[in-house]
Amino acid sequence: MKILSIDTASSICSVAILEDNKVIKELSNDDTNTHSVKLMPQVEQIFKETNLTLNDMDLIACDKGPGSFTGIRIGIATVKAFFDVTNIKTIRNNFSYGTCL
Repeated sequence: MKILSIDTASSICSVAILEDNKVIKELSNDDTNTHSVKLMPQVEQIFKETNLTLNDMDLIACDKGPGSFTGIRIGIATVKAFFDVTNIKTIRNNFSYGTCL
């Protein structure tokens, strides 16, 4: 199972792709208050570096905090948008959009 993981709750914005229990690639950026600008380029970069696409993912996950409200909102909105376009399973800790594992 391939998982796209997004963390925007803290001052560090990170994106990772995991397969089963192994991290394939992780990117992070610690420029505070730039998550809305940095997140999508990081997603694009991680897919380019791993030769994968969003459609290769089996699950998309993000954290729900604790952390900055704006940061959490950016992560959840991004995951929700990915779900709306692809119907890939999504999860946010114990809560989910669409189908939950």
